[in-house]
Amino acid sequence: MAVINDVAYSFSMIKLTSAALGITDDSSILQGVSAIKWSKSREVKNNYGLGGNVVSRGFGNKVCTGSITMDYNTQQLLKKLGKGSLMDLGEFDLVLSFANAFAGSDWTAETVTLKGCILTEEGIDAKNDDTDITKEFNLNPKKIVTDGESSDSDSSL
Repeated sequence: MAVINDVAYSFSMIKLTSAALGITDDSSILQGVSAIKWSKSREVKNNYGLGGNVVSRGFGNKVCTGSITMDYNTQQLLKKLGKGSLMDLGEFDLVLSFANAFAGSDWTAETVTLKGCILTEEGIDAKNDDTDITKEFNLNPKKIVTDGESSDSDSSL
């Protein structure tokens, strides 16, 4: 767990920006985001030989996934950016960084960039007693670049 001046990273420290959508640090458009997920994976398969033993491994495709959960108001604000539809926003990079008001002078913010995101659905999930109507959307990123990785390198995913 990352701790800075005895303060652990938390959801309240996450900042989301997107130059393509015109969303900066001081933008209120994404205030209704209540969850963000991303992951990178790669298929690894064992290759077997005589005696049923593993003799080598084969590597498959690299897969990036991500999702964002946002309230209905945030969806409406984004729809205005996309000509009335989340599906018309086009491709965008979403930059996730951490802001820490307690950080010392030696602290550097971590960033993760979800490159080439595109929203492919719209909708609503609402039920009786909901006090906040939220929905999770797949971001469908092409690549995910974390601190220290080159965004142009094939090995960076």
